[in-house]
Amino acid sequence: MRQKIVAGLTGGIAGGKSTAAQMFREAGAYTIDTDSVSRSVSQSGEGYERLLRAFPQAFDGGVLNRAALREIVFADESKRQTLNAVLHPLILDETRRLAQKAAADVVVVEAPLLFEAGFDAYTSPNITVSCPESERIKRLTARDTISVDLAKRMLAAQLSDAEREARADIVIMNDGTVAQLRAQVLRIYHEWTQKK
Repeated sequence: MRQKIVAGLTGGIAGGKSTAAQMFREAGAYTIDTDSVSRSVSQSGEGYERLLRAFPQAFDGGVLNRAALREIVFADESKRQTLNAVLHPLILDETRRLAQKAAADVVVVEAPLLFEAGFDAYTSPNITVSCPESERIKRLTARDTISVDLAKRMLAAQLSDAEREARADIVIMNDGTVAQLRAQVLRIYHEWTQKK
């Protein structure tokens, strides 16, 4: 039986990791987006109950207002840490379950907080996508229609590209064209699958 690769994929917000994840998926990998897993575990059950207890002001009529929650946690570091403590164990458990049942030989776990949440202890190798901060701020303000100030606070809440690069096994540079990004992704994927 071939050994399944469960790789971690991270990078700063609006740095191109989702685009890279899509390219891995198109190449044949099974991808897991931990943001989607987070939404799933927070909509019902234990995750929902924990969030409601910790952040009642982010709920309107029993429905979580994600924009309100984002404003709360990026304005107060202790609240961001509370959010992470509530959700990260549930996200990791569900991510592991999805990876184990995946039929593909290569699973790529897209996790914005791969290192901060300790998910890198479960994934290997770990990849980071690096992109100039000025470009990320420009993309983030346009994509999410948020202020430059909030965008900077969101970036500051994550590790820097240099910190992620120091901890990653593989670094993908996203400072060029889409074709250049795809070439890097395909080279990595082919290296993994040719070793099997």
